Amino acid sequence: MNNEKIDKKKKEILFTLTNGTEIQGEIYLWMYSSNRTGAQRFDELLNEGNQFIPVRTADGFVLLNSTHIMLAQAKMEKNSHDLKMIGEKYRVHITTLLHENLEVDLFISLPEGSRRVKDYLNQPLRFFTFFLPDEHILCINREFILSIRD
Repeated sequence: MNNEKIDKKKKEILFTLTNGTEIQGEIYLWMYSSNRTGAQRFDELLNEGNQFIPVRTADGFVLLNSTHIMLAQAKMEKNSHDLKMIGEKYRVHITTLLHENLEVDLFISLPEGSRRVKDYLNQPLRFFTFFLPDEHILCINREFILSIRD
């Protein structure tokens, strides 16, 4: 049996589930991304399609059903999110199933002529990435977004 350990990066996340429960814990990210250079981001992990995501909490490990994760929030590390560095910025207000009127920034890096908020939201992603003014990243499950206005 191979006992080699694969290095992973820990990331502290606050999850909000569809029933309003909040779970704080660490997730484990690959040291590389399959989509770009650098370490895997937590929004990439959420969009991979895994049904259950392991989270290390103060009480031990829990497997969260990604279908019922409404929001995932983490502190942004300096210069760590390439979307924020290269995308076109929009300020939007989001109404979700449990949270009214979240004011967030959205950075869209899509081909010319497809850089509208609508274009971003019509991508085949399960979780959309937004940025809070206090330097936090917020991923919202598309199924629980009721409306977005700019």
